[in-house]
Amino acid sequence: MADPENERDTTGTAQPSKRGAMPDDRLARQAVRAASLGMFLDGFDLSIMAIALLPLRADWHLDAGAIGNLMAAALIGSLLGGLLGGRLVDRFGRRALLLPNVALYALGALASAASTGLTGLWLGRFVIGLAVGMDYPLVATVVAEYSAEGARGRGFAGINVAWYLGALVSTILGLTLLAIGPDSWRFMLGAGLLPALVLLWLRRRIPESPRWLARHDLRAQADQAMRQLRPSWSTAQIERALTSFGGARRPVRVLLRTPWRTRLALSLIPWTCLDIVGLGIGLYFPLVLRMQGLAGNNTTASAINAAFLLVSTFGILFIYKRLDRWGRIPLQFAGFTLMSAGLILFAFGIALHEAVNVYIGSAVYSLGVGIGPGVTAMALAVEIFPTELRASAGGLATAVSRLGAAMSAVVFPRLDNALGLANVLILMAGVALAGAWVTRLYPVEPAGQSLEALEGCDE
Repeated sequence: MADPENERDTTGTAQPSKRGAMPDDRLARQAVRAASLGMFLDGFDLSIMAIALLPLRADWHLDAGAIGNLMAAALIGSLLGGLLGGRLVDRFGRRALLLPNVALYALGALASAASTGLTGLWLGRFVIGLAVGMDYPLVATVVAEYSAEGARGRGFAGINVAWYLGALVSTILGLTLLAIGPDSWRFMLGAGLLPALVLLWLRRRIPESPRWLARHDLRAQADQAMRQLRPSWSTAQIERALTSFGGARRPVRVLLRTPWRTRLALSLIPWTCLDIVGLGIGLYFPLVLRMQGLAGNNTTASAINAAFLLVSTFGILFIYKRLDRWGRIPLQFAGFTLMSAGLILFAFGIALHEAVNVYIGSAVYSLGVGIGPGVTAMALAVEIFPTELRASAGGLATAVSRLGAAMSAVVFPRLDNALGLANVLILMAGVALAGAWVTRLYPVEPAGQSLEALEGCDE
């Protein structure tokens, strides 16, 4: 076994050896994976809704306004959930919402599947969004605080692999369920119950964060949690780590002061740009393919959508082991740039009726999401903030980004009708460039630094 004493950083946190994570990290790695699978539910839900919309639109004769309002329901729920969840996680601990969030998601899935009208379906979707929104700051904080310092990037990449895995599973399931007929959307929306139950089981053993316990002067509990997470560590190592984790707690208002204010800009604006573009397009992509005559039937549209999800997944896997070496900032800038270029190609393909440009543009866009902001935006939203405010900052970023996504979901079909799809895609390309510009303007690079070193910028 590698010697933890020789593989710790200045905070006392163990680093991965050259052969990978140390054996005594097993419980910590299991906690990261179990928390991260919450993103499986989000990917599953958003993608299954994109497919469910195909039979639902025909079954309920929905117009553009009704579609936009319905698609925005979960995003509005996520906005409120992010604000609420972030504060609860910082106030009551990381374990506080691990199970309630998932139970709430299951309730929303059942309500959506059983709905008999737009109001009931909207409320079911809202509840799902509330649960997912509360989970975002929780998951990001757990990954940041439980991962070894040199492996946080891999942890955040794993979150997004889980998201795309959920999206791919739901796409395949949606394709299968389309054969049921007009009521297939009910089975699609209710299918989220099964992964929710599995996640409840997996999360039951996640211990509390030693960082949170130490910052709240719960030293005995923090010591116990450290011994669970790092059983091969010596008492001296644990003492050094807990000492570095402690410190005075800052009030929320400190985030409005320099330098935290510029960090908020880096946290909020790029993630919002990502959601405006990514969810605005992602929610409607199968429907766009059908309406533009690029897919002959719903099954083909869903299959094409799955192919581009795989491109994004490939991008994430490509940077999986490189994120901690190359850094968040360069990859986020490159990703936004590729997204913009892909959207412009997509727009020209629509305007000129050239399917090849549409597919090449979509592939370039999807790759940009995967190698850049699809991973880095969430990481930056929590890594660069202090322990006592980490989930609150992440929750605020979730809320603001989902506000942008909700507006995009409502406005996208209306803009499509008013301006045409090609012009809407050009606007989206501009939003992606704005994300790249803010990333370059306020660069704070977490790679290679401990969380404690990152939060010392105001001292």
